[in-house]
Amino acid sequence: MNRLLFGFLIAGTLALAADPDSTPGEMATLKALLAQQQQQIDQLRQTLQEQSRLLEVLASRGDAKPSSPSRGIGEIASTTPILPPLPAVTTAVVPLPATQAAVAAPSDAVQKAIDAINANLRGFRLSGDLRFRTDIQVRESSPGFAPVQRARERYRFRFNVDKDLFYKDGDRAMASFHVQLATDPFNNPSTMDTDFSGISTRAPISINEAYMDFRPTKSITLRAGRTAELFADNRQFIYDDDIRFNGFHETYRWTGKKAGLFVQVAAAQYILTDPNTPIIPAGSPFLLIGYAQGQRVPSAGLFDQGITVGSNIGKKWSHNETFNFFAVRDPNQIQLASINGAGFTNSSIVGAVLTGNLPETGNATTTANGPVYFAEGFEVMRGAFNLNYSGRMFRGHNYPFQLFLQGTHNTKASIENNGFMGGFAFGQTARLGDMQFQYQYFRKEANSFVSQFTDDDIGSGSGVNLKGHEIRVNFGLTRFLAWENRLYIQNGIAVNNPTINFFVPLQQGYRTQYRVHSQFVFTF
Repeated sequence: MNRLLFGFLIAGTLALAADPDSTPGEMATLKALLAQQQQQIDQLRQTLQEQSRLLEVLASRGDAKPSSPSRGIGEIASTTPILPPLPAVTTAVVPLPATQAAVAAPSDAVQKAIDAINANLRGFRLSGDLRFRTDIQVRESSPGFAPVQRARERYRFRFNVDKDLFYKDGDRAMASFHVQLATDPFNNPSTMDTDFSGISTRAPISINEAYMDFRPTKSITLRAGRTAELFADNRQFIYDDDIRFNGFHETYRWTGKKAGLFVQVAAAQYILTDPNTPIIPAGSPFLLIGYAQGQRVPSAGLFDQGITVGSNIGKKWSHNETFNFFAVRDPNQIQLASINGAGFTNSSIVGAVLTGNLPETGNATTTANGPVYFAEGFEVMRGAFNLNYSGRMFRGHNYPFQLFLQGTHNTKASIENNGFMGGFAFGQTARLGDMQFQYQYFRKEANSFVSQFTDDDIGSGSGVNLKGHEIRVNFGLTRFLAWENRLYIQNGIAVNNPTINFFVPLQQGYRTQYRVHSQFVFTF
């Protein structure tokens, strides 16, 4: 019983001590608890010494020879299994006074318990998140534009499974795999949100991510499978945070010995379509986007490559810069998949005939709602800059700061071919009482990048051909729960120009559109 009591007390104490977010009040509580435990251990040692002296007296008189049960009592009372030697790693992470070192020693027992749990899971690591969102869209009517008024409840669930496969020299995982299951409406690949609707219909769960990483050296990582885009950063600029592609990554990272200097070179190749059409027959939808009858249709692809450089600036500041270039092969297949009656409704992925086509259009086309992009292609240069400040404590809470800027230029379009995003974030939501404020400005022109892949929150009804603002105010409720609030303000940029065969699905001229997200996010 004493062993269990000490195990629980010390496990909780070490968990608090190892927490980098522990406040001074929590550290004071920790020290008081350690002192109390030290007194209990001293009492236990004194009792043990008295028992030992009593056994010696009984043995010398010959009145009672220690029997097997007596040895059992001695083993239970022994401090050896309760207080094993303190591991060096624990001492380095949580330095304690010499008089308290014996109290911290049971971390070895705690580690053994953790190892036992991991052994039962056979090395599998489990994590995930659950999000409940209120989603409101509002836009007043104007000449030629209907009003928008929508309020709905939505949820998203994701569950991750990770495992290292084998090690080199006993410490470095040379391979690992990752799988993520998620709620996933089949008719919209740019979201994992499921609406509170459908009467009593059950929502589907899909394999959202599934990939393997191979690390032949400490600097090289090779990935194959279904994954987030290589340079996606969850900034809601080029790629929606729910978009995943099938393909390959290659990454090489060099790390310097001073100032946190690093250089990372990376490349990715994604397979977007598999037309399986060696000969185009008469009446094929592919004839609408420039292919000739009898021609073979190749797969559409996305290729992205670039370099990232970063370093520290003093103790708390750091920066990094990224330049990458991505190109889409046969992009009109993407737009074709978005046209009613002409898209790939017979999906080889789902194994069924879908009732809808690829959503989130917005790019300019050569005809109104047509299947051919106005841009000759999408070969886009992108630059990104990030400035990070690790934070400063105020009233027991840390307030980090981030400044981020990004710009793009599509070299295969003559007009409306640029994009820009800038913003900053202040604070965090890591624990109860934390707060975070974030602001971003977006400008996504009609030919800047592929609309079907970009964010559908700041771009409601049109992924590009918009300028807008995003304001976030988030609150930390517990270590695992946050309340996030976002306001999106959206306006259009370009209008149709039939003289040059330039048409956009949502022209400039509609009233300012507002979208509000208020959501609770639980992570585990």
